[in-house]
This record gives sequence, C-alpha cells and structure tokens, in this order.
Amino acid sequence: MTLLGAAQIRELASALDLKPSKSLGQNFVHGNVCRKIVRTAGLEASDIALEIGPGLGSLTLALLEVAQSVVAVEIDARLAKQLPITIARHCE
Repeated sequence: MTLLGAAQIRELASALDLKPSKSLGQNFVHGNVCRKIVRTAGLEASDIALEIGPGLGSLTLALLEVAQSVVAVEIDARLAKQLPITIARHCE
C-alpha cells in the first residue's frame, strides 16, 4: 500500500478543481501524518474504522493498512466518486 504524498494530493486536487473548504473543515493530510493519526488511534487488525469526510483518501489508505475495514462517508460528490479510484490505485 502506498500513501498519498503532497505532490499526489496537489495533483488530485487540481484534477478535481478542488480547494479545501474551511466551512466544510477540509484539510488534506498526507504520508507520515496519516500513519501517526492511525497509530495514535490505537487501531487493531480486528477494528472497523468509520471515517467521516475521507476527502482525497489519504487517511483512508493509512486506515486500510491497519483496520479490518473502513467505512468512509463523504458528502462532496467529486470526492466520493474519486475515492474508490484512489483506493484501487494505491492498494496492492
């Protein structure tokens, strides 16, 4: 599994004509920050993670490295459509 780096996040955001919205609380984290969040959460292989607002999928990928499964809920249609594509490209 490969996580999204800063350049990949910028590329995806540009392709989707997306700028983080403060009103929606959007923040696009990447790489080691995502792994640190997952590590701090103390997830185990038997856990099912619920992610609200997965955005471009950076944290989703890190969650998938550890958790049994991830349920991701996204209200932005552009991001919801892109998420399965991103996951498929980065999961091995």
